[in-house]
Amino acid sequence: MPSPLVILDDLPSAVDFYRLYWNRRPFLVRRAIGEDAMAALIGADVLAGLAMEEAPQSRMVMTAGDHHDWSCRFGPFTEDDFAAAGDADWSLLVQNVEQFHPETATLLRYFNFAPRWLMDDIMVSFSAKGGSVGPHVDSYHVFLVQGQGTRRWKVARTPLLEEVYIQGLELKILETNFDGDDIDVTSGDVLYVPPKFAHQGTTIDDALTFSVGFLGPKLSELYGSYGQYLSEFEGLDQRYVGDGLGPDSAGFVIGADAAQKIQGSLTRQLGAKDFTRWLVEFFTESAIEDFGEHSERGQTLDVAAFGAELKKGTGLTKPEYIKFAITQSADGEFFLGFNRRSYSLSESATAVLHRLMVDDSVTLGRAPELLNDPATIELLCELYNHQGLEFYRPGDG
Repeated sequence: MPSPLVILDDLPSAVDFYRLYWNRRPFLVRRAIGEDAMAALIGADVLAGLAMEEAPQSRMVMTAGDHHDWSCRFGPFTEDDFAAAGDADWSLLVQNVEQFHPETATLLRYFNFAPRWLMDDIMVSFSAKGGSVGPHVDSYHVFLVQGQGTRRWKVARTPLLEEVYIQGLELKILETNFDGDDIDVTSGDVLYVPPKFAHQGTTIDDALTFSVGFLGPKLSELYGSYGQYLSEFEGLDQRYVGDGLGPDSAGFVIGADAAQKIQGSLTRQLGAKDFTRWLVEFFTESAIEDFGEHSERGQTLDVAAFGAELKKGTGLTKPEYIKFAITQSADGEFFLGFNRRSYSLSESATAVLHRLMVDDSVTLGRAPELLNDPATIELLCELYNHQGLEFYRPGDG
């Protein structure tokens, strides 16, 4: 018999998370996020303001009571839209809030045990009493962090093997009920739901929920993106010229040897260093067009001016909403990815960037070896000029 929902005292360590929960089973942690941290996150009024802008993706989900009467509208919205929604039975959902409200991005630091390079976005929902988006399953891992108010969640104990949805709706809402556990959550509670585990949230009183989602790509997306990457380099995008073809491939027959050689050429390319470089670029592409390919600052610094700023005692920090990825190729070389760019890393640069990626600041006082490492200083300057890093001065709030 499936076990009931696990309730933990604290967010798990990375070892326990991947061993016991990742892709395996949901869990709940009461008051995992403190009051001060929750208070810094976006509020309902500011969220509504975001939903009235063009750039953020937003939607309102409403129900007229019967479970077949769900409806969905997409933003941007107006004040009249919110006034007409009433006091119950609706939800506002806004995607990628970490990109538009940097304080909300600080929530991500609590999930460094999860694969941050797979982080998709923080979706924030405001839900009036009775509001719900219906019973559903997701393709992604999600940490549901409760903000204001109270929500009641029902979470399945096992993955749903067959998904049957209500026909004729814009939303994917399950046709039939599912077995699971009911749990009420309040401010600071964190509920983890793996992919394919059915769940449904219903608002008890006006509530904010922060959904931290981790989403992997489809194989077709990986193949397509890598093929596009290869096409940009003449030396990598080599044409198949039929080397080694024999009589068994005459006419309209692709012989076994030919098929194996074509497959082998693809396999070799997947094992090349270029694949590793592409990988970090792929997983750091922004989902929002305006944030992809970060433009240079209005006032960039040359390396000399950048180094002089560090010598003043100014530190560097990585904004939480900026996604980095580091990996190592088969020959031991490290690569950094940042917004569809990739950089080869020295050992010292790798150490500095690891420190920055755990939301720590770096100063010459704490890393004096940087004074004798011009290549790393040049890399950090490049990241700063493209808004991947920010200066941090002692006393900054």
